[in-house]
Amino acid sequence: MATASVRSELTCSVCREIYTDSVTLPCGHNYCQVCIERHWAWQEEVKEDPSCPLCMKTYRRRPELNRNLNLRNIAEQFRPTDPEQECSGISCTYCDSPVPAAKSCLHCEASLCDYHVREHSRAAEHVLTDPTASFGHRKCSEHKKILEFYCTEDGACICVSCLAGGHRGHNVETLSEASDKKKKKLREVLGELSLQREETEGQMQRLQEHRREGAEVTAGETERVTALFRGIRKRLGALEKQLLDYISEKQGKVSLKLNGLIRKLEIKKDELSGKIRHIEKLCNMADPLTVLQAPEPDGAEFHVPEICLEPFMKDVLLTIAFLQAWDSEDSECSDTDGSDNKNRGIYSLFGKGTRVKKKTLKVDRISETLLTGLAYIVTWVREGGTDTLVERSAASKYDPHFRYSTYSMY
Repeated sequence: MATASVRSELTCSVCREIYTDSVTLPCGHNYCQVCIERHWAWQEEVKEDPSCPLCMKTYRRRPELNRNLNLRNIAEQFRPTDPEQECSGISCTYCDSPVPAAKSCLHCEASLCDYHVREHSRAAEHVLTDPTASFGHRKCSEHKKILEFYCTEDGACICVSCLAGGHRGHNVETLSEASDKKKKKLREVLGELSLQREETEGQMQRLQEHRREGAEVTAGETERVTALFRGIRKRLGALEKQLLDYISEKQGKVSLKLNGLIRKLEIKKDELSGKIRHIEKLCNMADPLTVLQAPEPDGAEFHVPEICLEPFMKDVLLTIAFLQAWDSEDSECSDTDGSDNKNRGIYSLFGKGTRVKKKTLKVDRISETLLTGLAYIVTWVREGGTDTLVERSAASKYDPHFRYSTYSMY
């Protein structure tokens, strides 16, 4: 009872634990320094003056805290020496209030706090161990006595009575000796396991380094390939634009020439229509004199100048044939197949059986421009995607008429 009473006097009224760094207020009450400062901090938040939690005496400002060294020393005597004692959940058997146990006596089958450990019997049969709530496993199941020895032959913990019984004549050690030997072996195993763990950590570090290097290489290659394809698309776009511009230019020239011819033919058609109307009017007249006095049809008045289409149509039709046949190996206008409508204009102008070869029409210009541009792009890729004067000069050697400007692609 006295111990419980002392313990209650050493308990902080805020945290309900043994004082830690106990301090005394001017009113005489004691608290843990952390507890009272935390209480006052809360009061400041709610706009209250600092006060004593027990007597409720208030202060205008925080009072000076005096350290109570005597109370602190006494509190230390009741504080568990092992921090794990508070977490063990085992209380002292002899204390009225719950006090964490520091040891357990196997002989008494009781748990003891630090105070009762000092007051407990020092007799040899009173074996003290770490706090435990189960004492049955520490006694011999046959003789109900404390296990004090270890039989190395049977690998079993035994009591004094076992020495004269089933383990007579066996190699026997005290529990401490057997425990020390086992700990020695465990430390050897621990050393080996520690070495293996260090080797494993080293392997992990090397693999992580390889993984990092691999990630850096992959990122670099990804960036390089992305830039390479970006350059390829840019150059293909420039090549496509050049070819389309070239075809559009050709088509413009054809349209311009055809528009001129059509305008001339429209003028001729209008003149012919006028003369036809005049002749039809004469044919419908009833007066013979008027008909006879009119000019003859083969006279100069009825003559319409001819328009020479051959120079124009030859160039136009050759251009059309060039655009139609640029993707073939050899275009031949043969009269063996009447379904060849693409070259009908050439037949009518130059006669059937006309052979128009690729080189004659220069239809390889687009193909060669395309292949030259693609060859340049392949060369550019092989040399790492760099634009140099060597590449530009090399590209121009494919075709002396090469119009594909490498400078326009950058």
